[in-house]
Amino acid sequence: MHIDKLNLTSFRCCTQLEMSPGSGLNIIRGENAQGKTSILEALWLLTTTRSLRAFRESEMIERGQENAHISASVVREKMGEIEIQVSIHLSDRKTLKVNGSKRARMVDLIGELNAVFFGSPDMAIVAGEPSDRRHFMNVEIAQISPKYIHTFASYKKVLEQRNKLLRDLRDNPRGAIQSGLDAWTEQLIVHGGLLFERRQFYLDRLAPIADRIHQELTDGKECLEIRYLPSIHFEETNETIDDYPDGVMEERPPFVIDGSAKDISLFTAAFREQMRKIEPDEIRRGTTLIGPQRDDIQILINGKEARLFGSQGQQRTAALALKLAEFKLIELCVGEPPIMLLDDVMSDLDDARRMHLLRHASTCGQTFLTCTAIRSIPTEMLKQANIWNMSNGEISTGNFE
Repeated sequence: MHIDKLNLTSFRCCTQLEMSPGSGLNIIRGENAQGKTSILEALWLLTTTRSLRAFRESEMIERGQENAHISASVVREKMGEIEIQVSIHLSDRKTLKVNGSKRARMVDLIGELNAVFFGSPDMAIVAGEPSDRRHFMNVEIAQISPKYIHTFASYKKVLEQRNKLLRDLRDNPRGAIQSGLDAWTEQLIVHGGLLFERRQFYLDRLAPIADRIHQELTDGKECLEIRYLPSIHFEETNETIDDYPDGVMEERPPFVIDGSAKDISLFTAAFREQMRKIEPDEIRRGTTLIGPQRDDIQILINGKEARLFGSQGQQRTAALALKLAEFKLIELCVGEPPIMLLDDVMSDLDDARRMHLLRHASTCGQTFLTCTAIRSIPTEMLKQANIWNMSNGEISTGNFE
C-alpha cells in the first residue's frame, strides 16, 4: 500500500499543504519546527485516529482556525484505492469520511491504512514504564485485529464501571452479590480473556522475527528475547511457536490473528479463578488488581533485562529491531507492506544501525523519513529517493545536492 496524495488544511503549522509522495523512499528535510513531523503525525492520525504528540485533539488545529482537515488517497494492492479524511474540531471532536461517506465511529478507520512509526519516543518501549509497553501492544495489534479494537474498548468501559463499584463497596460495605459486582466481574473476564490471548499470540510471533533482526544489527553478538508478562498465571497451550517457520506462518500470508476459542478459554478460565480469589482484597482496596491493564513485556539482551542493564545504544538497537519486526509482522498479516514513518532517527543511530535501517527503508515500500540534513544518507539512495524541502509549513520538491 502507499499514499498517492496527501492534503493538510490548517493542520499544525500547515495552512494548506498538498503532496504527491513517491511509492518508495520520501526524504523530508528541513530545520527544526518547520512542520516535518506534522506530516508524519497526519499519516499516523489516518492510521490510528490518534496523534503522535498532542494531549488534546484541538492542539493539532492551526492557531486562529476552527477546524483542521487531513485527507489522503491510499492505494492498496489487494483492495484498490480508497479516500479517507479526518477532520478535527475545536471541541476536540473528530469526524471521519471514507470515500466521501461519513462514518459514525473513528474505529472504522483503523485497518484502512497500516503504518509503522519509529522515532525517539519509541525508546520508551524498552526503557520506559509498563504503560509504554502496553500502549505498544495495543496500537500494533489493533492495526491487524479488528476484534481486538472492539474488545479493548469494551474492556475499558467495564473496568471503569467495576472500579467505581469497588470504591463504593469499600466506602459502603454490602454483599458483592447484591451490589451486582459479579455481573461486572464476568464481563471483565470475558473481554480480558481475549485480550490476554491476543497479546500472547502477537508477541509469540513478533519475538523470533525481532531476534533475527537484532542479531543482524549486532553481527550475531547479541540475542533479543521478548517475553509477555501477563498479570495472571495460566497454563501454556500445546501449540508452540515452533509449529510455524520463523515464528510466523510465512508460507500462507496473510495469516489470521483473530482465532482459537480454545486458547481464549484457557486465559478466561485462569482469569476467572484468580479473580475469585482476590475479590475480597479488591473490595478492601477499591480497585481491580489484575487484568490486561497491569500487563508488561520483558525485553532481554543476552539474558539480561534491557531496561535495567542495557546501554543506551543497546536499548536503541532493541527498539529498532522491534519496529522492523513489527513491520514484517503487519506485512504478513495484511498481505502487503505497511507505510514506514521515520522521524529524525538518523542522529539517534550509529553508522551500522543507520545503514541497516536505510537498506530496509529503500526496499520495504513507501517510507517517509524526516531529517535536518541528508549528509548521512548514501548518494545511491538519494538518487532513487523523492526529496522534499520543508519550511514554515510549506513543502516543495528538492534534490540531493
